[in-house]
Amino acid sequence: MSTTRAHACIALTPQDVERWPDTPVAGALASGWAGSRSTSLRLPAVDRAVPVCRYLTRLWLDQQHLTDEGVRHTTLLIITELATNAILHTSSTVITTSLQQNRSHLRIQMRDQGTKRTVKHWHGNSGFGRGLGIVANCTRALGTHVGRDGCRTVWATVSLTRRPPGPQA
Repeated sequence: MSTTRAHACIALTPQDVERWPDTPVAGALASGWAGSRSTSLRLPAVDRAVPVCRYLTRLWLDQQHLTDEGVRHTTLLIITELATNAILHTSSTVITTSLQQNRSHLRIQMRDQGTKRTVKHWHGNSGFGRGLGIVANCTRALGTHVGRDGCRTVWATVSLTRRPPGPQA
């Protein structure tokens, strides 16, 4: 883990994620984000990474003193959806979440390696596939960017003010 006041980066190994929270990294996190307005979480693209990513996001929100339950709920919903999509719908080995706060909003990004999986999933029924629509309805903005290297970044913006979600004029 490397930390600066401007940005904190946390990279977990597959072993860290598998043993979570019984890993040395978990204990060092409480003080690691002090004063950092942005962070990146680099996790292996495995199912177990989703609750770890939620936990780390919740801890970062605490460090940022973001206590509004609406903001917290929305942020955790977005993190869960984007991490799950990156793990289930790509053959990525690593996913990277970035969180950045300014005065008016929180920017959430999820980067994967962008390659599509060809394996059919057990969840091919109509009860799945609505997550990004739900995310779009509770964010200020939602988008995606595919880099020249094929890596995909999906981003969402959550308002930190009391304005309703949706595009702002």
